[in-house]
Amino acid sequence: MDGVTQRLARMIRGRDRGESAAAAVLRALRQDIGAVSPAYGLMDGFDAFMNVIEHAPTLKARLFHVQQQVHDAVVTTLREETGAADDDPLPLLVGGQLAWIESTVVAYITREMTAGRKATTVSREALVLLDEIEDLLGERVLTYAVREV
Repeated sequence: MDGVTQRLARMIRGRDRGESAAAAVLRALRQDIGAVSPAYGLMDGFDAFMNVIEHAPTLKARLFHVQQQVHDAVVTTLREETGAADDDPLPLLVGGQLAWIESTVVAYITREMTAGRKATTVSREALVLLDEIEDLLGERVLTYAVREV
């Protein structure tokens, strides 16, 4: 599960010079979703996989725990990358927004794929959703943790 729980943190750590944490996350998500990546559920058979999870309370609980681990990893990474003090709320607040971006897109993809839709179609629609999400984000989120040039 480390691959999933650390994915956003890796995106942030791997951001380009002059790129913010949010820009790095949006760029990487666009690349992966545009490539119809199975890592985001864009594959045949995903509906059967999610059906198993839906009907197993322990698996649903584990999925929720993984989401919390993603959030925690993002907050920790932002704190490390910016040198923010432990009492600085910005890594927590921005980290929550970045985790929300991925969570929202994954929820959309999951819903559409379990409805039997084609991965290529869902991928294109998820990219439009990412554009809408970016439009909702405020300047402080979009410019937080810019890697020095």
